[in-house]
Amino acid sequence: MKALRLAILLLATFALQAADLFFGGQAPRAPKPVTVVTYMAYAVGYSEADKAPLWSVYRVDGGGGEPREVARKAMPFFAEPLTQAAVSPRDYTGTGYSRGHLTPFAAIAYAFGREAARETFSMANMVPQLQAHNGGIWARLEEAVSGARAAGTFRPGLTARTAHIWVYTGPVLADQTLADTGIAVPSALWKAAIWITPAGETHACAWLIPHEAGLPAAAWPRYATTLKAVRERAGVDVAPDRPDLEGRCDAAEVEAPQP
Repeated sequence: MKALRLAILLLATFALQAADLFFGGQAPRAPKPVTVVTYMAYAVGYSEADKAPLWSVYRVDGGGGEPREVARKAMPFFAEPLTQAAVSPRDYTGTGYSRGHLTPFAAIAYAFGREAARETFSMANMVPQLQAHNGGIWARLEEAVSGARAAGTFRPGLTARTAHIWVYTGPVLADQTLADTGIAVPSALWKAAIWITPAGETHACAWLIPHEAGLPAAAWPRYATTLKAVRERAGVDVAPDRPDLEGRCDAAEVEAPQP
């Protein structure tokens, strides 16, 4: 009985922690069941059927404070024990795809420190991503939103200019999977941000970028879109209680990272 009560208490604690990460306290609505995995600074909605996350979210308040320099060295990828699929880092070996973070290491490292950053290496936070995409156009978008270019170097992005910001990321899944693993491969990736300015105004924007290797890194602003477009393409509604934000795309506030 004590064990059961402890388990219930832990589940309730995790639920409250996850709710604090969501805009309005409401989890995204996904097109299929997900296992919600919650860590110190982010949460993931993981599809056991696809062996991949459908969404990931983190929140930063007050511009994140002073950035923290955290080395990525010696932070291994690890199988997520809270998912039934338990995808291994080795499942990506030799496939031609990198392990693509949804919630990025650098953003969490700068805002929350080393231990929180280490937790972003859960395989529940990964999708198969072409390295040219991961380290090119996608990296530039992440820099513009989170302000983190690489470990050891910080340039202010949108996150640093807000009172509160919620950053959601996910894949558009098609029928392709990694051979012999059943892990779904994205046909596109999306990122959505909802932020409150220091003046108290609520803004939103999203980006939908095809999962292709040859896209110019500087072209990321062309893919600015709306939360509605994300819902229609990926099936994920990041703010189900705020339909007034669906058509917003305040892209002008998101500045290109400086070279």
